[in-house]
Amino acid sequence: MLSIVVITYILLIQQPYQTYQLETIEAALASTVELSCSVGQNIEPTSPAKIIWIRDDRADIVSLDSVITVRDRRLSILTMTSIDREERILRITNVEEQDHGLYRCIRGDITLNEILLDVLIPPRITSHAPEDMRMIVREGKDARFSCTATGRPTPTIVWQVNGLSRPTLVTTIAGTNESVLILRNVSRFDSGRVDCSATNTLSTVNRQFLLDVKYRPTVTVPFHWSYFRVNDSPTITCLACSSPPPTTFDFFRPKHANPITKGIKDKFDEVLNQTCRQLTITLHLSDTSLFGAYVCRAKNIAGISHAEFIIKELIQSTKHMKSISEEHALTPTSIIITTSSSTVTKNDEPSERHIEYSYKSNTVATGIIAEKNQAFQLSTSLLLLIVLLFVASRC
Repeated sequence: MLSIVVITYILLIQQPYQTYQLETIEAALASTVELSCSVGQNIEPTSPAKIIWIRDDRADIVSLDSVITVRDRRLSILTMTSIDREERILRITNVEEQDHGLYRCIRGDITLNEILLDVLIPPRITSHAPEDMRMIVREGKDARFSCTATGRPTPTIVWQVNGLSRPTLVTTIAGTNESVLILRNVSRFDSGRVDCSATNTLSTVNRQFLLDVKYRPTVTVPFHWSYFRVNDSPTITCLACSSPPPTTFDFFRPKHANPITKGIKDKFDEVLNQTCRQLTITLHLSDTSLFGAYVCRAKNIAGISHAEFIIKELIQSTKHMKSISEEHALTPTSIIITTSSSTVTKNDEPSERHIEYSYKSNTVATGIIAEKNQAFQLSTSLLLLIVLLFVASRC
């Protein structure tokens, strides 16, 4: 047992320089770094061996004592000598990415020190899709973006859509640092900026994409129906919002392919912003043919939409209203249809339910008018009787 201990002690004495630990030094690009190697002069003073710096991954001898053996002006050796120690410091100025690696300082067959030089590299986005930084897609479809980034440490990629993080929609491709963002069933509200940011301990870089979602027009009018008299001049506005802007935007009569021209007193088309236009017309209702249903229709490459409104004739006298009501009590001439683009029937005709409702409404209106006329006649007769009695009493 004693002999084993003695042998172990002798081996430790003969290997005094194998007690080093691997050291890691981080250096940024363009910085200056110094790698230190030292040996005690009181150990093996008669050893003729030189202190050598070796680049392990390339098997290059960088220096012999104080002499640089490679052609690189960025490298130099600083020699520092004291009573008990001798140092050979390898200085690297303007550090480059290629300087990354393991450096060993040896003397003879003894390794004095090992240093891993970790060159920190800011993140770089090396590829991205779409390459022109612009994505055009129709509403309801999917949009796919990708970014690949490099750097040391490996950068983290984060996606934002109009300033909001979307981590649940991101996929990282195994074996690469490629990140993919897939927006499912995009809507018009997704239009705008899509940002890909790559970050490590040094800095952050990003790529900014433009997402352009195309959608068919949304058409609105301020009223679905309204009453006017003959020779009135109503003003109607129609708002259409879409991307791209409508190629067709005008007022029509139902089932007519051409815009209306009859009765138009004034017409004004205004661009409100990049997606919305407003069309305003003033009609002169010179005859009864101008009353009825109208359609504001807008069309672009993504589709077509419309909104319907009805201009009804306001009957001017109670007597005329009673006559019209009695003659047409059983016809659906006063039906009001308030349909939008999503509820128009195939033939643009009112349903039986609407006809029945109109019929009942006209019947009730006729009864009310008749009762009012009877009350008026009774009041007139009583007033006349009172006047006669007053005249007779004066006589």
